[in-house]
Amino acid sequence: MLDTRDLAVMIGGKVLLSGLSLNVDLGENWAILGANGTGKSSLLRLLSGIDAPLKGRVLVDGVEMRTFSKKSLARQIGLLPQIEEDQYWGSVEEYVGLGRFSHAVGLWAKSDADQIMIQRALENFDISSLSGRDYRSLSGGERQRARLASLMAQDPQLFLWDEPLENLDYSGQMQFLSWVCELAGEKDKASMMVVHDVNMVSRFFTHTLMVFADGTHLAGACSETLTISNLEDLYQTRFDQVIHDGVRLFVPRV
Repeated sequence: MLDTRDLAVMIGGKVLLSGLSLNVDLGENWAILGANGTGKSSLLRLLSGIDAPLKGRVLVDGVEMRTFSKKSLARQIGLLPQIEEDQYWGSVEEYVGLGRFSHAVGLWAKSDADQIMIQRALENFDISSLSGRDYRSLSGGERQRARLASLMAQDPQLFLWDEPLENLDYSGQMQFLSWVCELAGEKDKASMMVVHDVNMVSRFFTHTLMVFADGTHLAGACSETLTISNLEDLYQTRFDQVIHDGVRLFVPRV
């Protein structure tokens, strides 16, 4: 679905990640792990097409990403950025509806299919009761749910999430990750997510991309990449491994 060829992440002339050749297929749920400042957010901007790579290539279904129009690319790939710079002035329902821009015929027109997807997204993230509220009046957790719902309404093939668990309580995190697993499990969607909780990764994800501080990386199935040795190299912190209900959990220690 998505391929990178010798991709580099560069900021201000500094190479944060180099030589990334990666293949993401439908049905896969990828976690992106790494310490702060290793280029994870910048990588998602490259994979979404917001930024163009200075080195390397990104392909969607074998076609160069740069050849797609913005609207056609948005039907393939959607990004939830970590930070939202501007405050939206409309209602929650209108905000979630912005996710349908790549499917809409006109700027504001909404088809029956659009309306169904918007309502489904509101219900999925338990914010139907907030649909008429001013988006700016929402709490941090409510706003995050609205942002997640907007990307669900966009309905791309590949979902890119930059730390989506922020501002969600444990219940919200478990609901969201379970939904993402269902998306991938149906084999017609894929997901890549920047996340910091390695135990969530062990429980919910199929693949891991580890981005190390020296610009190298490690990618593969969680069963192969999630090891004490790799995590200690990644975070420069010691870990213990325990097994609970058949799931490997990793506990950091001094």
